[in-house]
Amino acid sequence: MTPQPTFNANALIKLGERTEYETWLLEAVYALVEQELFPSWPDGVIYPVDKSKPHFIGHMRGNIIVGDWRPGFLNVGAPLVFVSAFKLLDMLIEWILEENGVASTFRFQQKLQQLQGSPIFPPVIESRTWLKERLVGLYSTLEPLRGTIIHDKHFTATDGVIRVASSKNGVIGAPVEIRASHLRKLSSTIVSVLKYVDGTWQLNEPREKILRHDLDELAALHGLPPLGQKPPFHTCVRVYLTGADPLLVDLTSIRSDLATTYVNHDCSFDLRVLMVRGSEVIDAYFFPWSVLAVPSADWRCTTNALRYRTSIPDDIEPGHLHN
Repeated sequence: MTPQPTFNANALIKLGERTEYETWLLEAVYALVEQELFPSWPDGVIYPVDKSKPHFIGHMRGNIIVGDWRPGFLNVGAPLVFVSAFKLLDMLIEWILEENGVASTFRFQQKLQQLQGSPIFPPVIESRTWLKERLVGLYSTLEPLRGTIIHDKHFTATDGVIRVASSKNGVIGAPVEIRASHLRKLSSTIVSVLKYVDGTWQLNEPREKILRHDLDELAALHGLPPLGQKPPFHTCVRVYLTGADPLLVDLTSIRSDLATTYVNHDCSFDLRVLMVRGSEVIDAYFFPWSVLAVPSADWRCTTNALRYRTSIPDDIEPGHLHN
């Protein structure tokens, strides 16, 4: 193997070319686009002027598409979706091995053996041992199931649920049930990893928690212990402030209020600060979670508020501006 693969722009182009069709298919059947997986919501927690207790606002979204083909397709086409998801993972693994100087092969067992040589993965994966190990685990566990679906008859697919057993070397293993929800998580996980590898999407902390939680949900398919990731909850907190300093926000109280309300979740938040003079908002600031992630009383000393100045929103409730 080469000592240090570069995973440069040309290599990423090759990865995109070989994974284009399967990525398109999974994005189409599950609507796996960035704004669908990571939607933006209006501010969900409001602290009115001089009020210590927040208002929690729930948001939901729904749409009805008459004649949508996806539900029917997923009910009968789950095996095709599973095979496509595995093929995407296989092409990612194959590309990684090639970038490490390993000769290309179509034999899965050879690729599994080559993975034992500790090839270097792209930085976004290599820097997260938990992710690297679970991708390899998925590859190892799913490969014989894929073989059954392609070559044998030891599987059923009913209402989007696949029940499939390994039939490698003529030995029938215990059946594995892959529910529709797990098939979706498997597909979204692999597509997301590809997007993070090629830089199309950015793997920030909230998205990393989603990935960890989804991999915990797929523990039966990768065979590794759960990471213990609670369901992530990310919101935007709006604080109305009087005075002149937008950094005079009690982050500790906000964390406590979120933890109390969303007990079983791993909470994170962006912060929108609206400066009030009289009965009018005169200025606005938006601090992303990356600035707030590390609890510290010194954030006021290390943060230049002017860098985070933003436009005043148009959904201000007059009742939030008064004592």
